[in-house]
Amino acid sequence: MWVAPQRRDLGAIAHYTGLLITTVAGAMVIPLATALVAGEWGPALDFALGAGVTAAIGMGLAQMAPRGAYLGRRDALIITALAWLSISLVGAIPLSLSGHYGSFLDAWFETMSGFTTSGLTLSQDLDHMAVAHNMWRHLTHLIGGQGIIVAALTVAMGVRGGGAISLYIAEGRDERIMPNVIHTARFIWFVTAVYVSLGTVALGIANLAAGMEFSRSFLHGFWATIACYDTGGFGPQSMNALYYHSPIFEIVTVMLMLAGTLNFNLHADVWRGDPREIGKNIEARSLAVNIALLSAAVGFGLGASQLYSGWGEVLRKGVYHVMSANSGTGHQTLYTTQWLNGYSGLGFAAILLAMAFGGMVSSTAGGIKALRLGLIAKGVLWRVKQSIAPASSVITQKYHHLLDVPLTSEVLSNALMVFVLYVITYITGALIGAAYGYPAGAALFESISATANVGLSTGITAPTMPAGLKITYMVQMWAGRLEFITLFALIASIVTSFRRGRGRQ
Repeated sequence: MWVAPQRRDLGAIAHYTGLLITTVAGAMVIPLATALVAGEWGPALDFALGAGVTAAIGMGLAQMAPRGAYLGRRDALIITALAWLSISLVGAIPLSLSGHYGSFLDAWFETMSGFTTSGLTLSQDLDHMAVAHNMWRHLTHLIGGQGIIVAALTVAMGVRGGGAISLYIAEGRDERIMPNVIHTARFIWFVTAVYVSLGTVALGIANLAAGMEFSRSFLHGFWATIACYDTGGFGPQSMNALYYHSPIFEIVTVMLMLAGTLNFNLHADVWRGDPREIGKNIEARSLAVNIALLSAAVGFGLGASQLYSGWGEVLRKGVYHVMSANSGTGHQTLYTTQWLNGYSGLGFAAILLAMAFGGMVSSTAGGIKALRLGLIAKGVLWRVKQSIAPASSVITQKYHHLLDVPLTSEVLSNALMVFVLYVITYITGALIGAAYGYPAGAALFESISATANVGLSTGITAPTMPAGLKITYMVQMWAGRLEFITLFALIASIVTSFRRGRGRQ
């Protein structure tokens, strides 16, 4: 039975959505301070205005219900869907004033891509963008990678009862590392702070060694670390990772990509001194098999295409892009035209699959996720065993994910449902792209990249692409980041409210 939200529910939804929007206003203080330090007075005004408007909207919505208003599970789903849409909308205000976007829609596309850690970009003349605006682009990755809800819960959002866990689950996280979700959120940010600090130092030194000026070395190191650890893919230069031409840069960023795509529970096990879980975990094994097989496929494909000379260069370029695609990072060290001209055939198909499969659950990665792929493989094995066993036999199947867990029909059906939803979205976006006249292969590549929040591009994503396709990719990024159910709950609530309103007429 579909139940429409009541007036009290709408007040609570507006209240918590407003609090989340206010969190983003607070985050805008960082690029504002950056602009002041850098002497960028125009960008400083952009962020002062953006923070002011965002804070006014957020605080206005927060007054729609008293602090600590009751929050149900359905309300949490709606709030999460609305929050990701609204924060990308208000987050676009300072970027739209920068002069680097053709329209507000383009700036909104950029922040939707940033917060969902997709990394597709519509920025123009990126090489001359102000430091403050680039700082904000990368901070959207940092906030979105851990999750808007996680960011808000870290500073105690004042959610009553079971509302905190409802919000946490609605954002696509269902595992608790610490005794409660508040402490779990803080642990996630603590781990992030450590990796970002280490990555910034390592990449900053690498940039210094390559001849880059001191402050710029560590600023680029900070941005690249965020983009890789949060599997986002934005870069401060139009050539993305190709700009650095550095094997050391690529090695460090691959390590950050791998760290970003690991389940935070596995991070916790390692930090507690028990790394054995990584070797036993079904998700870690599934991801390792994906990367190994797809890297081999890309290697053979590149070897046959003769795009690069020598197996050393083939492995370097192949493994880097498999890691970038599988983790959902989207950094690339080649030109966009080379995806179709040089990666054709086996290598191109392998990159498509790497993007589609994605990383781990409860991480910063997107896509179908290695856990679901492992469960589906186990499910196939289970069904085969059942089909050949005697009729009187009871065949069970287990898998290890933090604990030994029995595989049930419900767990398997949930994994298959999400798998199918991703595939349908991949194909739908590809058909829309093809309908706009783009080649089928390129359209499928771009659709998967958007839905799986990857950011690799064949060149379709550009300021000149049709507005309808921009909106399509924005919806795909939004739906893929929230893994569909949250978005469906919002749509169902809107439809039921509309029907109730018509029934009273």
